[in-house]
Amino acid sequence: MSKVPAYTRLQSKISEEQWVVYIKDCLENANWRAVARSPSIFMASSPLRSLKHEDFVPQVVAIGPYHNELGPHHSSFPKNQETERYKIISAQEMENHKIMAFKYLESTVRGINFVSIVQEFTRHIDKVRQEYDTTLFSCESDEKLAYILALDAAFVVEVLRCNAGVKRAFHGYYCSRFARPLRKSLVQDFILLENQIPLFLLLKMIALDDGCASEKDAEQALGFLVEKLAQEVLPFSSLSKGSVQSVIWNVSERKHLLDCLYRIVTHGEGTSFSPSDAAAAIIDKPTHFPRAVELYASGITFEGIKSNKMISVEFDEKKAILYMPRIRVGDETERLFRNLIAYESHVIDEVHVLSYLRFMNSLVDGPDDVALLIDKGVLAQDIGSNEEVASMWNRLSINTMRVCSATYEQVAQQLFEHCGYRRNALKAEFKRRYLSRPWLVISIFSAASLLLMTFIITVYTIELYNKPGAA
Repeated sequence: MSKVPAYTRLQSKISEEQWVVYIKDCLENANWRAVARSPSIFMASSPLRSLKHEDFVPQVVAIGPYHNELGPHHSSFPKNQETERYKIISAQEMENHKIMAFKYLESTVRGINFVSIVQEFTRHIDKVRQEYDTTLFSCESDEKLAYILALDAAFVVEVLRCNAGVKRAFHGYYCSRFARPLRKSLVQDFILLENQIPLFLLLKMIALDDGCASEKDAEQALGFLVEKLAQEVLPFSSLSKGSVQSVIWNVSERKHLLDCLYRIVTHGEGTSFSPSDAAAAIIDKPTHFPRAVELYASGITFEGIKSNKMISVEFDEKKAILYMPRIRVGDETERLFRNLIAYESHVIDEVHVLSYLRFMNSLVDGPDDVALLIDKGVLAQDIGSNEEVASMWNRLSINTMRVCSATYEQVAQQLFEHCGYRRNALKAEFKRRYLSRPWLVISIFSAASLLLMTFIITVYTIELYNKPGAA
């Protein structure tokens, strides 16, 4: 009896006998060694996907095998004849753009043709399949998968080059056929977890260029494209040279574009942890601390610093200043963070992204917290209102583990202890009420001076009166 795929069995009624046969076949053919490995490109887990599934679905272009035959926007439309027709048209349109990108690549690089690329990718197809959860797509033919990835790799490389300002043959076509809003959406789709292709395929595509005499040249070229991509999509105010170089120097060790961005925002200047160190640094029950306006009422102020790393949070106990990386919250910020969370939660033995989001969730509880952080230069919002920004931070920690890194736990404890001292709140209230306005400070100083002078005159008068012979 032929096998019945799981999704088919769930959507249609089958007999108990068929179901038993299906389970037996699955047990006999299951490769437990393959299941044991962790693919680097996978579908987001149900708890995260159920919150906002459209944040994991490509909006303009499908890259890789997961969404290839479905097209962009496929899960955002109601199921009817018209939307099915539109999805087919959208998918075909982007397929044509991919073909054109490859044709321009062929015209630029001597000796390259589509067949040779497919053959090259086919030779590495086992390594490619290891990066995917192959149970989630039905592409059994190695040649078909290589065909998909060859077109996608050429398209991604050419678009990244255009995005970085590299003038190549495809550049004119790209600028004329893709409006600026569409270009932005293209790049945003390139960083989705389910829309990735293995980075070593991009390296192979770049290495075909005549300008890349060695593998190191290809890594340098891809590193430059990653740097420009990070500058466009990351919401932090600064992208230090060291943080990008740490990725560029080891770009061949990265899994895909999202992995590159993850390393930039979490490790920066080449910082690295072993799995054992990372596991030891995870705090299971993180300290909860007051929201931003309550911290401010206790005498703590905030200062935004130029940094691209999430772990750039530090509390100066003497000055009562909380230093945090500046971040601009825009339309795509939530989407980026959701994909970083999904990737970190299942592949990385660290919790830097989750720690940062839990920290911000404690700090921001309402629009007044957002307004305070904007005033102090920590936040900048581009999505309409402070209420929307506050809601975004509160949503991002839903359905995630309640853990944090040792770095954030230390800062949280310092903030909690500072708020525990009553005198800190009283001192802060005195400063705000009496010392925050210059004219009020002058008035208080003048009154204190007058009072002191009156006291001195009174004492002097008494001394003269009591002096012998003063009468």
